[in-house]
Amino acid sequence: MTQSGKRIEAIDFLKVLLTVGIVFRHAELVGMEGRSEAFDLFSRGMMLITEVCVPLFFVISGFLFFRNAPDKVGVDFFVGKWKKRVFSLLIPYLIANCVAFACYWAANRFAPDMMSGFFGNDWRNPIFVFWTGPINMSLWFIRDLIIACIVAPLVWLLVRYTRIWGVLALGVIWFAVAGSPWYNLWFTIGAWAAVCQGDAVTRLLSKIRCHVPADAAAWCFFIYLYHYIPAITFKKLFIVRLDPTTAWSLTGTYFSVALITLLLVSGVYYIFKKLLPKPLGVLVGGKL
Repeated sequence: MTQSGKRIEAIDFLKVLLTVGIVFRHAELVGMEGRSEAFDLFSRGMMLITEVCVPLFFVISGFLFFRNAPDKVGVDFFVGKWKKRVFSLLIPYLIANCVAFACYWAANRFAPDMMSGFFGNDWRNPIFVFWTGPINMSLWFIRDLIIACIVAPLVWLLVRYTRIWGVLALGVIWFAVAGSPWYNLWFTIGAWAAVCQGDAVTRLLSKIRCHVPADAAAWCFFIYLYHYIPAITFKKLFIVRLDPTTAWSLTGTYFSVALITLLLVSGVYYIFKKLLPKPLGVLVGGKL
């Protein structure tokens, strides 16, 4: 059984780092390989570094889901968690996809050139929108996390009764099928940490002093939900206007896309926080 309730600043600090990493990952100049060997090397390094962001987000999510689980988990525990996830995950996920759909519709209507090379007309396909996509492409993580929460009782049974051996077996399956969602290795690792090592992990994390704002989790979630469309838009505009070819211009474009995206979406977040805190609370799933 783990210690519950108290916010762990180390986790919020890690979320901030991972969120920034995700934005930099989506600022990657895909299709620009070969223009500069130096930039290709740098780009591969950044992709390797940011590759860990989503798996670690799953680990954190699994840990937080089971952090306050009692020794004997009943149906009420999962029902309560599912109800909370409707507001903290499902509703923000649906809203973010609706916003993306509106943006894609407007771009297709008024600036169709902006759509070329990214989505074609796939965003109109209901199967794409609700499963293959989602329409906000970066939100596949939220979609998979929702599914992981739904199958959380099976995850609990696995880690409760097989301990680390069940996690290792799941890892073998995961790697054997080249990263299949099987479901979900990283979420299950976080669940194992909470169920089997919860108090030790919580004590360790609580000793790490990180001074992050109280709304860090809300900021991270907002950035994750709404950074992707600005990132791909700035990326395309910069590539078309600047046509970078040298290592310095490509690197500058890459950092510019990431930083401007972070500044823009952060600015929108703080405007909402100042003027429309209640709607913002809904958008970030009650994390304010």
